[in-house]
Amino acid sequence: MKNTSRYSRALLAAALAALAAHADENEFLRPVGLPPRAKPQMRQGGEALPPLPLPATPLRRSEKKRPPAPSSMIGKVIWGSFLDYTWENGEVSRVYDWNMVPADCQSLLRAAYKHLNLDYKVESTPLEGFQATPAEIPVLYFSGGRSLNFTERHRESLRTYLLAGGMVWFDSVVGSPYFYKSALAELQAILPEAQIRRLPEDHPLFHMVDDSVRVSTKTRHDALPVLDGLYVGSRIAAVVSPYGLGVGWDNAAPDLIKRADYYDHASSVRIGLNLIAYAMGYFRVGQSHAKAQTFRDEDAEPDADPVVFAQIRTGGVWNTEPGGANALLRFMRKNLRVKANYFVKTVRLDVDPLADYSFLYLAGLSDFSFSEAERAALRRYLQEGGYLLIDNALGLSEFQSAVYRELGILFPDRRTERIPASHALFTQGPFKLATARYTPAVRAKHPGLATPVLEGLRLSGDGYQVLYSPFDLAAGWQGDDHPLCFGYESGDALMLGANLLTYCLTH
Repeated sequence: MKNTSRYSRALLAAALAALAAHADENEFLRPVGLPPRAKPQMRQGGEALPPLPLPATPLRRSEKKRPPAPSSMIGKVIWGSFLDYTWENGEVSRVYDWNMVPADCQSLLRAAYKHLNLDYKVESTPLEGFQATPAEIPVLYFSGGRSLNFTERHRESLRTYLLAGGMVWFDSVVGSPYFYKSALAELQAILPEAQIRRLPEDHPLFHMVDDSVRVSTKTRHDALPVLDGLYVGSRIAAVVSPYGLGVGWDNAAPDLIKRADYYDHASSVRIGLNLIAYAMGYFRVGQSHAKAQTFRDEDAEPDADPVVFAQIRTGGVWNTEPGGANALLRFMRKNLRVKANYFVKTVRLDVDPLADYSFLYLAGLSDFSFSEAERAALRRYLQEGGYLLIDNALGLSEFQSAVYRELGILFPDRRTERIPASHALFTQGPFKLATARYTPAVRAKHPGLATPVLEGLRLSGDGYQVLYSPFDLAAGWQGDDHPLCFGYESGDALMLGANLLTYCLTH
């Protein structure tokens, strides 16, 4: 009896804790804005206005027809349930999880029309039975204050949408930690193989329209913006904001929510316009990533020698351009007339036999670190004559810092150096590369740069065993425009990539 009583008390404590947590969540589901106005007084029958005859004003045939409705940009997702809130005056407001700020997206799109001359609309989109494609609705918008809890069917439909090139925004509309943490957990369940990372200050998303480098929230002033991003390739397929955006877009005041934290109006609009521009600018990239695994018949010939493009898998964002390597190999096959069977393979440094590969390719756009076993295997591979090609996807500083750190751990007495323009990589490869064309972002930051930039690390002799490109190569191999990418234009990226592979295969 004593054990049963203890078990009952434990169950009661757990139930009370669950109720308390749920009650805390409910604090973040409140009306946003002013209380409803009092009901208007009814007129006496004799005071009522007479009804207008129908139609009141007939439409003339000569009048211009109404212009077509703008295309949908945002699908505001209908999810969750509701709560009824009673005001001090006795009025009751029903507040829905998905629609705490009913005019949030409309306000943002009005700003997009005003500042960017973009005319788009938002439509309410039920999560249940969702099957729209990114071409129909490029962005899905989840907002709320309580926890998300998707079913497996919901997760599968969102996974299909994300992998097809769609973008999802999760807005903790009043800064609810419950919504924020549940959004991260759901994204990890939807795409467990993908990386969720805090976006760095120099990420293109923060600079698409307006440099949102310093912003303000209710509790933070002149601070860096905070967004977490889920990567599919080099593209941010989903963003999660721990601070409210929609409240700022509508310039509303969530006075009933004591712990509310949200971007102010100016900051939220700046971030929102960048989000719209990013979704539009990287739409083609998402479409290309979706079909990156489509191979052509000429990619394989049974009588050809194999050339393996071995790409290193790390704990960071490593598969930045899923179709980039195949595009480069097709370019080499077509232009160099090399009779070879090209394969792209993912390798793990501490598992796979590295000696089987002529070179290893490392790409990334986030921080990463090797384990001691991985470092030992890579160090041995390079000391025995292997080559390592490193490509800074999008040209971001976070990955570059990680590259320098890891190379410093691998070879403490060695440093990378700028490879001179007279080196065989530029003068004796399949393509002579005395000059190079860069993306607009590079030209804006380095207006006088007109030659290819590569860094190398020597282990012995005059050759370089490690070759590092601080500017993105693979985005150029793939061929789609990556706005604000610090990289090479497509043609020069392909020629430089062909020279690099040829160098590794022939030295």
